[in-house]
Amino acid sequence: MSVARRRWRPARLSALAAAVMVVSGCGSVHPGSAAVVGSQSISHAEVDDVAAALCSANLESAKAQGQAAQALPTRGVREGALQILLETELNQQFGEAEGVAANKQQVSQAVQQNAQGIALLPADQQEDFRTALAGYAEGQLMLIEVGREALGADATDDEAIAEGTRLRGPFVDSLDVEVDPRYGTFEDGAFKRGGTALSVAASSQARAGERANPPAGYVSTLPVSQQCS
Repeated sequence: MSVARRRWRPARLSALAAAVMVVSGCGSVHPGSAAVVGSQSISHAEVDDVAAALCSANLESAKAQGQAAQALPTRGVREGALQILLETELNQQFGEAEGVAANKQQVSQAVQQNAQGIALLPADQQEDFRTALAGYAEGQLMLIEVGREALGADATDDEAIAEGTRLRGPFVDSLDVEVDPRYGTFEDGAFKRGGTALSVAASSQARAGERANPPAGYVSTLPVSQQCS
C-alpha cells in the first residue's frame, strides 16, 4: 500500500521569524565574514540585514495576531539570522553535490504565500527577507529531494527531509566550516549559539542575558540599540 505524499508547505513569514526563538570548531574566519562554509562566505552585513528583517517580522506578526511583540535582544536575533543563513548554505551546497535542484515554482510559492506579510516590513528590509525566505525554502526542498531519492517516491515530506538531513551529515563533516566566535561555534555538524564573552556572568541579571530566550524584564534594561524592535 503506497504512502500518500504530503504536499510541501512553504514556511510562513511568522514561522521564519519564530526560528530566531528556537535556534539554539571555530577557526580564523575571513575578515568581514560571520561564517565561512567551504569556499563560500556569509558576511556580517548579510547577518545584520536578515536580523533587522526578522526583528520587523517578529513585530508585524505580533501585531497581526493582536499580541504584544516579545522583547528580544539583538544579539540573539543575529545568532538566529546566522543560523538560518548557515542552514541555507549547507543545504544548498549538499543539494548541489548530490545533483538535485529545488522546484523553482515551489520556491516562488513560498515567497508568494508570504507576500502580504513581507509588504508590512519596512521597504528597505523587504528584499532581504524575501531573499532569506527563498534561499531557506530552496535548501529545504533540496533536502527533501535527496531524501525522497533515497527512500522512494512515496516518502512523505517529513520522512524525506529527515532522511536528507541524515545523509547530509557526512557531507557537512567534510566541509571546512568556520564561525566568528562572537556568534557562537560550529560543533558536531551544527551551529551552537552563544558568542564568546570577555567575562563570566556572575549576577542573576548577567546570567539572564546568556539564555536563549531571556526574560522581557532583562531585555528592557538593554540600550535601545541592543533591543529588537
